[in-house]
Amino acid sequence: MDVPIKFPSDVEVIVEEAARFRGSSPENRVRSIRGLLAAGALMMRRSPKAVFLRDYTLEQENLARQAVKEFLARHAG
Repeated sequence: MDVPIKFPSDVEVIVEEAARFRGSSPENRVRSIRGLLAAGALMMRRSPKAVFLRDYTLEQENLARQAVKEFLARHAG
């Protein structure tokens, strides 16, 4: 079917959003990132798998801390 309107491709939408983000002020960038993190946290809390997501997140944070400690132990000093 030939539709008279053309919808942008996913790539075009992503490019436009990236350009808009880069063009915004640092304060707006931080606000946008915080908004995304808050939305993700809300989705995780409301999920039927909230306990798993919380445990998985804590596990990943602990693994990241351990990796940083090991890196510093190898390369510091």
